[in-house]
Amino acid sequence: MSDQAPRRKKASHGEGTIYWSEAEGCFIGEISLGYKPDGSRNRPKVRGRTKAAVKNVFKELKEDQANGIELGDKYTVAQACRDFLARGLPRQDEGTVKGVAIHINKHIVPGLGRSKLKRLSADDVDDFLASKRTEVSTSYLERILGTLRRVIRFAQRRNKVARNVAELVEAPTAKEGRPSKALTLEQGRALVRQCRMSREPWIYAYVALSMFTGVRTEEARPLKWEHTHLNPVKGERCTCGRAHSEDLPPHVEVWRSVRKKGDTKTEKSRRTIALPSYVVVILADYAVKQVESRKRNGHEHEHIAYVFGTRNDTVKDARNVSRYFQDIATAAEIEGQWVPKELRHTFVSWMSDQGASDQLIADLVGHKKTSTTRTVYRHQLRPVITRGTDLLDDVFGKEFREAE
Repeated sequence: MSDQAPRRKKASHGEGTIYWSEAEGCFIGEISLGYKPDGSRNRPKVRGRTKAAVKNVFKELKEDQANGIELGDKYTVAQACRDFLARGLPRQDEGTVKGVAIHINKHIVPGLGRSKLKRLSADDVDDFLASKRTEVSTSYLERILGTLRRVIRFAQRRNKVARNVAELVEAPTAKEGRPSKALTLEQGRALVRQCRMSREPWIYAYVALSMFTGVRTEEARPLKWEHTHLNPVKGERCTCGRAHSEDLPPHVEVWRSVRKKGDTKTEKSRRTIALPSYVVVILADYAVKQVESRKRNGHEHEHIAYVFGTRNDTVKDARNVSRYFQDIATAAEIEGQWVPKELRHTFVSWMSDQGASDQLIADLVGHKKTSTTRTVYRHQLRPVITRGTDLLDDVFGKEFREAE
């Protein structure tokens, strides 16, 4: 037998060439797939243990070319994640981007980052999710899966992969998450008493507004005086800075938030909420103290924009608000860790206790669906149809009237 290397068999048009390489110990295939954007020949070289394996790769390459998918399989999940973080979130607010980055950097990249995106299978994703079941709650695992789906969807739009395997799986049941909490009436009264004694008058007003209207913390922090109407009497100058053309009850317009572009969470979240009489008194008293404090400390005190703003009239940082709130809760001897958003849970729970209907509560807190009110925020269910936000007056009105 000749010592010469085996001759390469000339392949039929479009089938490519396959030959054995002694040096590499495998079959090597070359196939012509037209031209690259720079005008050079696009002739990828692939390797396989058998001719059949090489032919399968040829088939995949031709299918990708026909579907406009980028050729090759070197693009990893980690690269897709980096590209998504760099270009895939142009309209998201800073908080959302940080949350997505945590999903990616703490979970997705360590678990799936080395996988070739084209080779990623539904089984791979299932195994990854299963490995997280003891680490995170079910709802958080669903959010991680949602981020992975978005990453692959972004890669699809960039012609990096043909299908989104993350769409084929569902998140399994994981750890039980931290249950949402609501203050009891006694805890609420204790919190109010402690707020009243605080050296920071804004925290008293902030807690009162949040606990008795159910506004989101992201809606309360950027609330402006121009959207706060404490004395909207026809023809008289209101605290919003202008006179109203008709008599209206005291109210706040929850139209903005700290989200990017200032939009509320949903269109339904844009709402106008009547204020209980005792909250009006607290806010009016705080407005006076806010001006006095600014004057006393040499800060701008005219045309103050934000109800709960900083001394420089900017929106308070969420972490600072959370810290003040926890300090107040601790001083009030309310056990456990508490965050401002639980004032919203408290409002929903108390309204339910007083007989408010699902629809009324959903309207007041800006829920798009009453199911959200029932399943996420509600702690007691008493669906009796009634009216208005004055349902809490009988419960807390006496508390505030005795204090004044």
